[in-house]
Amino acid sequence: MSRNLANQLVAYATGASVGFADRDAIEAVLTRAGGANPRVRSLISEIVQSPLFLNK
Repeated sequence: MSRNLANQLVAYATGASVGFADRDAIEAVLTRAGGANPRVRSLISEIVQSPLFLNK
């Protein structure tokens, strides 16, 4: 469930769909945010600081 939320938040934040090439970056975001059950606040913070958000 958290992986789907992360995918949706990245798509919303960047305005681009999440592809297969973004899979490792999404996993890194989830790991830094707290693993399988991250807090939404932590997840958003990690997405905004990730290369996905900064470079897409």
